[in-house]
Amino acid sequence: MDPYDQARLQKNHTKLLDNIESPHLVHYLYEKEVLSIDDMERIEAKTTTRDKNFQLLTMLPRRGEGAYGHFVAALKDQKVKVYDEIVELLEKTDVSDVDPKKFSSSSSSRGGASGVTTYSRTANTMQVSNTSIVHGSGNIVINTGSGCTINRYTGVPPAKPAGRGAIRKPPDSRK
Repeated sequence: MDPYDQARLQKNHTKLLDNIESPHLVHYLYEKEVLSIDDMERIEAKTTTRDKNFQLLTMLPRRGEGAYGHFVAALKDQKVKVYDEIVELLEKTDVSDVDPKKFSSSSSSRGGASGVTTYSRTANTMQVSNTSIVHGSGNIVINTGSGCTINRYTGVPPAKPAGRGAIRKPPDSRK
């Protein structure tokens, strides 16, 4: 997303959080291929409207160059007076003081934090997308937004899963 468009969203973040209804917008953004079905489900999984709005607003900058334009078009498409006011506010937001280097330009057009691998496996259902990964002290933390998985990295590929919810016993070292 263009750094100046990111700045417009950031400078109006609280106004957007309090005045949009993300369910009104996510279907339009899905139709325009800004959001995926997983993105829509992640937004809808939030319990409050404000949390849903926050999820949407944090996803938008990672959705490529056209995301901001489609977001504004989604607001206009609803034909709601408060949305018209928000569009006007976004368009009039002064971004002349914005340092474009402050905003990440490495976002991909299909989501995910920059430099993050997206995994998908169907056999035993493993899916990690739009994640942030933090390395430290030999651990890898994968934060998917709805939970956190911590894995100890040993350089050895993981064993084949035993099945959903199964607990593996360590191999008997007395042999």
